[in-house]
Amino acid sequence: MYWRLLIWPVFLLYFARQASCVSVVLHHTNITKLTARAIHLAGYHLHLVEHLSIIDAPKLEHVVVEDLTKMPRLQSLFITQAPKLHHIAALPPLPELRTFIVTTSGLLEVPNLSHVHDSRSTTYLQAIDLEGNYIKRLSSHALRVRADQVSLNYNLLEEVPAHAFKNAVISKLSFRGNSKLRHIDANAFAANLLIRQLDLSSTAITSLPTAGLQKLEILRIEKTPSLKYIPSIYEFQNLQKAYLTHHFHCCAFEFPERHNPTRHKLFETQIALMKAKCAQLKTPATRKRRSLEPIRAIPDEFYSRAETENFTTDSFEEDLSTATTAEENENIEEEYFGDSGSWEDEAVDNVPGNGFGVSAQCGNFSARRRKVECTPQADALNPCEDVMGWSWLRVSVWFVIAAVVVGNVAVLLVLLTNHTEMTVPRFLMCHLAFSDLCTGLYLFMLAVVDLRSYGEFFNYAYDWQYGVGCKIAGFLSVFSGQLSVITLTIVTLERWFAITYAIYLERRISLSAAAKIMICGWLFSGLMAGLPLVGVSDYSSTSICLPVESKDVGDVVYQGSIFMTNALAWVTIVICYVQIYRSLGGGESYGGRGAAAAAERRIANKMALLIGTDLLCWAPVAFFGVTALAGVPLVDVSHGKVLLVFFYPLNACANPFLYAILTKQYRRDFITLVARTGQCNWLVEKYKLAATPPPTAHTNQSAPAQLMPLVDYQRSQSQGKDSEVTL
Repeated sequence: MYWRLLIWPVFLLYFARQASCVSVVLHHTNITKLTARAIHLAGYHLHLVEHLSIIDAPKLEHVVVEDLTKMPRLQSLFITQAPKLHHIAALPPLPELRTFIVTTSGLLEVPNLSHVHDSRSTTYLQAIDLEGNYIKRLSSHALRVRADQVSLNYNLLEEVPAHAFKNAVISKLSFRGNSKLRHIDANAFAANLLIRQLDLSSTAITSLPTAGLQKLEILRIEKTPSLKYIPSIYEFQNLQKAYLTHHFHCCAFEFPERHNPTRHKLFETQIALMKAKCAQLKTPATRKRRSLEPIRAIPDEFYSRAETENFTTDSFEEDLSTATTAEENENIEEEYFGDSGSWEDEAVDNVPGNGFGVSAQCGNFSARRRKVECTPQADALNPCEDVMGWSWLRVSVWFVIAAVVVGNVAVLLVLLTNHTEMTVPRFLMCHLAFSDLCTGLYLFMLAVVDLRSYGEFFNYAYDWQYGVGCKIAGFLSVFSGQLSVITLTIVTLERWFAITYAIYLERRISLSAAAKIMICGWLFSGLMAGLPLVGVSDYSSTSICLPVESKDVGDVVYQGSIFMTNALAWVTIVICYVQIYRSLGGGESYGGRGAAAAAERRIANKMALLIGTDLLCWAPVAFFGVTALAGVPLVDVSHGKVLLVFFYPLNACANPFLYAILTKQYRRDFITLVARTGQCNWLVEKYKLAATPPPTAHTNQSAPAQLMPLVDYQRSQSQGKDSEVTL
């Protein structure tokens, strides 16, 4: 009963306190200067004001900061939408101030807040929010404050200078949206060891300093594709979560031994020294007392020195021994006998940081890797592996490259040096060899990068995937694939005209017509290969530089267009060869054309082999590409590389041999080229003897004169047909 009488004064005091709290809100105001008089004229008592808000003040240009001291209970100052407010003078001491917010206004620099709270005071600012202004630089002392969070989001900052936060105590710091922020000095966060959350998302930084970030727990660098290298996990002793932009940066946290081998070796040395020290202390014969102090962790200065000097285990042990005082050594050597008279093992405390949590007991060591929750995690398109992935694939790709390059260079060399006898089939064959050679160059670039970055590709991933090299490799891949399909389609159509309408010479494709068609083919191939360079899909989405990632509708349309173009080309090829076989069917029934039809049937069989090889090449790639395009990928990039090495370049390897090198016409052209050089005469003579037919009535010089025109005609027809159909 009595407690009810006692509680009423408490309630009355609380309500009196609430009644005395004043929140001043000036909305759509036309004031040009914020003064105590302006607030007083608005009908408020200055000594009661705790929250001051200025919203939408288009004419506000000046804040008389001295008048803020007339509001001793002021806890929050909020100004927004004041575009003419360019500067705010240094704030005077305001012991009760907890929040300082100036957003979407015209500030050009950070106000000096270092005198708001006395350095000996325990109070601190809960929030400093300067989002959406035009701040271009940070002064050296403006943010020497104690604050829970500081937001400089969406300003025009270009750099963060050295010691910008010296002697400041800030828990959460955010630079999100400063798209012009490119440089952060190595000592920008130095002397501030309490930053636990740092946000650098949507900036243009290329590197991240580590000084002053030892206590960092949450790191955000999202939508920042310019960040090349992420520091080692050994630099962040307390990091728990990381929200990054690139998959390969998370790989660096997952494999610290490959990301920074030097620091990892230092950690392993530390474990070895701890084990040796404990083994020495546990020797039963000495029965020495061991110190109750934990075995010391290696100081950070040894790590920094090891990165700049040549590291050796002996020098490291020497540094560690000199860092141990004589008093500590005496404690270690001091004798100890327990109450029970038995030897008692000492538990060694956890050694903090350095990427691993070490829990050790003398004679029983265990090092468990400290897990960092990192996104984006490695996925099917970006696994934490080298470009080639497997060792056998790394070796096999060089054999494929050799076959592609040697075969197609040989074809181009022979055909282009004999340009006086250029026919439509030879002209098309040159284009096909060039497109296949581009495929070989693409594989060569991937193989070289794989050798250079073996074992630690994620350290080179940025320079490769976002550099010029990957764009060139991707362009060559798409360009060669499209040009090869188009050329094979034109070759098939030319064969269809030549065989189906053999007696209608005017229906043959002329060289000029073939040139115009191939110009269109080059333009189309260049267009499809160039679209990812201007933002339609992306070559940088994977380490193999193929536009396989579908982020929006434009990417899907682009990839679908490539598939439909290839599908239409293959349907055309199949229909043409069906027609060719039908026109050559029953060649013996053609009477006088039976021998020619048989020869053309052999050519058609050879071309069918060529097209079948190409279908075998593109069928697996097309199948898995369509499933991925439909949102049901059946193979990841790791296994897709097998298709890339063994199926995709199959036609590039086979085409030069099946189209040219294994034909009689190519051998004839090759011998002609050798004869022009004047070398290897024995090879030329051997070919002439093998190629000279036995004398017949047609080739006998004693043949009647009236038969010679017929002989010359047949010979010319034979040579012309051979030059056109010996593909």
